[in-house]
Amino acid sequence: MPIKMGSVESVVIGDTVYVDGGDADHECVMKLEQDQWIKLPEYTAQWFPMISLANRLVLVGGRHPTNYKNTNQLAVFESGEWTHPYPLMKNARSFSTAVSFNNHIIVAGGEDDKGHISSVEVLDVASKIWYPAESLPYQRTSLKSTLIENTLYLMGGSDHTGATKTVHHVDLNELISKALSNRDIPTLWKTLQEVPLVRSAPLSVGRSLLAVGGLDGGKPSSSIHLYQPDSRRWVKVGDLPTARYDCTCLVLPSGEVIVAGGQTDSYANILTVDYFSLSD
Repeated sequence: MPIKMGSVESVVIGDTVYVDGGDADHECVMKLEQDQWIKLPEYTAQWFPMISLANRLVLVGGRHPTNYKNTNQLAVFESGEWTHPYPLMKNARSFSTAVSFNNHIIVAGGEDDKGHISSVEVLDVASKIWYPAESLPYQRTSLKSTLIENTLYLMGGSDHTGATKTVHHVDLNELISKALSNRDIPTLWKTLQEVPLVRSAPLSVGRSLLAVGGLDGGKPSSSIHLYQPDSRRWVKVGDLPTARYDCTCLVLPSGEVIVAGGQTDSYANILTVDYFSLSD
């Protein structure tokens, strides 16, 4: 990458990978296209999740870089500029996590102007209405998320005591149904076995859930852990070429995994991008 990034967000749309500047260049968004990194027009927010919706890049919320106020705005990159076709979220927030699923946007956790929050909200894209959804079982910021079929997994993040290893999951069909209909469905959020390391990045490959990198005794780790549903435990299945934490990882259309950004044991941001395959 042309700049060193820690605490990175990313998304793949078609053959293009998009990453934000993390804590190195907060308002920067870049795309990797045909092996070239290209910087997009600067965006006036930082600490936002990135998602793909209708093959367009969407930034969700974030924090203003000068007055540090959180925003409830969504930004879409189209025709070479940032546009705002979607309604404002109910809650202004930064450091949240977001996914798109069946023409809905789900946003969870993060920080508002008063601190950590647990709120979850759902945008029905067709009607352009935001609905409150069942809150997280905790107040958490800097969560990382991944989807496996209709299940959303939220990994780690931080609460008032620091980084955590917790993993929660929810059936998005049920979450959205309950939010839009206000039906009385039993508690939706469920708990998975804790991830072995804090500040790992979640990754879904097929129907498998992995935890990439992280901190092991305060030192960055190269470990790749796989969750085994039958035994309900995490097992180590490989190593990254570069030990790192707070990185981002994606599966490319080729099936190869790209790991970008993160930090080393000296709290320095990482420039290198690693590629690996689970068959390696």
